[in-house]
Amino acid sequence: MLHVVETGHRGTKGYQFSYLQESEDIKTEIQQLEDPNNPEPLIDLAFCRLYDHCFAHGFDVELFDILQTKFGYEAVQSYLTRRQTSSSEIFKAELSNINLLSDAKCWNQFIADEERVLKNSLGLLNFYYDWWLLGIGKEKSEPLQRMEQTGIMDRIDNTTLTEWCRFDAFYPAISFALSFIIYHHSDAEIIQKIALTNLEDAPDMWGKDLWLQRRAMTACVQRNGLKFIIENLGQIRYELIYYVLLKTDTTPTELKKLKEAILAEDEHPIQGMMESEHIIELMEKLVA
Repeated sequence: MLHVVETGHRGTKGYQFSYLQESEDIKTEIQQLEDPNNPEPLIDLAFCRLYDHCFAHGFDVELFDILQTKFGYEAVQSYLTRRQTSSSEIFKAELSNINLLSDAKCWNQFIADEERVLKNSLGLLNFYYDWWLLGIGKEKSEPLQRMEQTGIMDRIDNTTLTEWCRFDAFYPAISFALSFIIYHHSDAEIIQKIALTNLEDAPDMWGKDLWLQRRAMTACVQRNGLKFIIENLGQIRYELIYYVLLKTDTTPTELKKLKEAILAEDEHPIQGMMESEHIIELMEKLVA
C-alpha cells in the first residue's frame, strides 16, 4: 500500500483507502478526501486512524473536528449508531459515545482505567485471531451458495455474507484495541500472532484485515528490529517484508543480515506477487 501512496495517484476509491491508511499527515489526508462518504467504509477507516492518533499522541479534538466537518454530522452519527448496534459489548459504549473523541475529560477518564481497557483489548484481539485468522467458528460457504446470496460467482471468497457483515461490525473496535495494545503494551504476544498469521481465506475487499496485519508487523519490527523478520522469515509474505522496509528505520547491518537470510532460502514457503529480487533491490536502494 505504501507503494501505491508513493506513486501519487488518487484516481480510484481504492487509492483513497490506501492514502487514508498510510498517510503520516492524517489531518491533511482527511481534508483532501473527495466524496468521503462513498464508499461508506471510508468513515470507519477515518475513525480507526483517529483512535490510533489519540493512542499515539494523546487526545486531539482538532482531528475529530476535521473528521466531522469532512464527513458531515449525519455520517458521524450514523457511524456512532452502528457501533451502538454491534453484537459485541466490548467497547460498544465507548465507541458509540461522541464525547470520547470530543471531550478531553471523557477520553482521559477512559484511558485512566487501563486495567479494564487492557483486558477488553486482549479479549477482543484474541477473539479476532481465533475467529477471523484461524477460522475457528467462522462460517464458510460454497460458490453456488454465494451465487444465490450475492449474484456473483466467486470461487475464491468462501466467507459468508453474514460473516462479512459481522467482521465489518467488529472491525473498528478491533482496530481500536490493536492501537491501544501497540502503544501501551507493545510486548503483548497477540501482536506477534496477528503479524505472523496469514489469511487463508480471501481478504476484505478494502484490505482492512491485511492493514491490521501490516500494523502488527510494523510494531514488531519497531520493537525488535529486523531480527524479528529473520527469525520468522518462512512465515512472512515478501509483500509484507517490502512494506515494513519502507515503513521502518533500519541499519545497514540489519539489512545485510536480512539479505543473507533471504539468499539462503532454497524457496520461500509463501508464494505471492513478489519475488526475493524485489526485496534485495529495495534493500540495496536503502543502503545506497
